[in-house]
Amino acid sequence: MSIWAQSPAPYLPIPNAAQMRWHKAEQLMFVHFGMKTFYPSNDHMGHGDEDPQKFFPSKFDADQWVSAARTGGFKGIVITSKHHDGFCNWQTQTTDHGVKASAWKNGKGDIVKEVSDACHKSGMQFGVYVSIIDKHFERFGSPVYKTYGNYYFAQIEELSKHYGKIDQYWFDGFNADSLKMDYPKIGRMIAHEQPEAAVYDSKVLVNTIPDRCLAWPGNHGGIQPDQDYRQLINGTLRWYPNEPSMIWQGNWFHNGKPAVDLRQMQDDYLSSVGYGVTGLMNVAPNSDGLIDQATVQTLKALKKWVDQLHHQNPALFKKAKSLTGCRGNSSKYAADKVNDNNYDTYFATNDGVTTATIEIELGKPQKIDGFILQEYIPLGQRVESYGIECRVNGKWTPVFSGQKIGYKRIILAGRVSARDLKFPVADAVRLVILKAGAAPLINNFQVIGG
Repeated sequence: MSIWAQSPAPYLPIPNAAQMRWHKAEQLMFVHFGMKTFYPSNDHMGHGDEDPQKFFPSKFDADQWVSAARTGGFKGIVITSKHHDGFCNWQTQTTDHGVKASAWKNGKGDIVKEVSDACHKSGMQFGVYVSIIDKHFERFGSPVYKTYGNYYFAQIEELSKHYGKIDQYWFDGFNADSLKMDYPKIGRMIAHEQPEAAVYDSKVLVNTIPDRCLAWPGNHGGIQPDQDYRQLINGTLRWYPNEPSMIWQGNWFHNGKPAVDLRQMQDDYLSSVGYGVTGLMNVAPNSDGLIDQATVQTLKALKKWVDQLHHQNPALFKKAKSLTGCRGNSSKYAADKVNDNNYDTYFATNDGVTTATIEIELGKPQKIDGFILQEYIPLGQRVESYGIECRVNGKWTPVFSGQKIGYKRIILAGRVSARDLKFPVADAVRLVILKAGAAPLINNFQVIGG
């Protein structure tokens, strides 16, 4: 075998297994549910003095949440185990301010356990949001815990030890620095108890457990294209992708208003998943403890639209060739790996070759609505500049240019980052890698259309 046909070496940094599982999830459902569900307003914060007796989700059904998530194409649920008001959605021993002080299920109910069980039995990912802010502790303190740091650590430890596998922790960074807690201690405990968990850390844990963290993108809502996962943290390059969070219903919590419409959901999908990161989309259950049926129907329509994007591919299995050769001239790394519908096969160049041109014959003129690109990120993010060309009447015409590809890049005519674009009818397409940090590895070059 030629030395060039050996597998490419990783281009560091690379994602660990938890981060890779997060990338492949593409969409996770964020669920805000707690005291604010029963005190609906435009203020999501809460004050910590709400009456636990008002917490009574009489029709609560965790299986319905999981079903709704599946209907929308989500791969998991991240539940607010505790929000800013300090009300605990599980049977904690740290405080009486939680479900055990409510009349719901005679104080024996456990939202976190039921959601965890429902996710695990259905093969869905399960995550917990544990608010760093706690207005109840601020107001009333604790007869047992002298410092909030010890109180908070005990709560995360309970969740980590008693609710099965946790795929993601979500830590809100608001006011985190002023609390001056022992975040490294929290990180070490998470690494011990839940070694496969990804952690949205708001920069408080990335120095302690740097191989699994997800970053705060700076705002709620969609992000920008050309996402760079390679971030310099205290002088070291880390795999640190952004996780955007979007409000699809209520003001995080259900406040009686309908969910956003299908068009908005599509745009949020394109400005998260379509830019190479996993989106955390907030769908808030109502005070009955159920996700509104109207919301479920919109989620169903979203999944149908997403599926259509990925299944309309006139380039699938069509003749593909590299105008610049492939790694070791080996069929293992040939151009046809970009349209064989297999994530784990990829086109690759020889080491030191950081440009490439891949051409796919469509067989006949095809209507083109867009493109989906992916590079094989288990071996690192490499592409730094690329272009797409279409062949029209025998002439190649540039139609798009970008910088980063990453896990997935969706370019859809007339939408989000391609609002002003319209692609021509073409009988062939090209992906031109203009610059890469190392040999480019492309595992998907898909045409949307046909």
